[in-house]
Amino acid sequence: MRYYTEQYSEKDLFAGLMIEDIVSGDIGILVKRYNVLDSWEMEPEIWAWDILWTGPATDAVNKSQPYTENGLLGMLNSGRVEICSD
Repeated sequence: MRYYTEQYSEKDLFAGLMIEDIVSGDIGILVKRYNVLDSWEMEPEIWAWDILWTGPATDAVNKSQPYTENGLLGMLNSGRVEICSD
């Protein structure tokens, strides 16, 4: 496993970005960003991403999963998932 020094932030995430789960080998595509608390008045924004997954550990139950943006950034910055290169 390589040493991770890059620090990803919200500006690095966008719809269409492909990520790889390095443990399962699954590939995910960020589909849509949304505010989880959009319909709640006077609440802070909590951003989330819908991610569409495919790969060896994916089935009908976990094909489409929401992740909070903070959780997704934590997985990227810890090296649990990587951004796929071209």
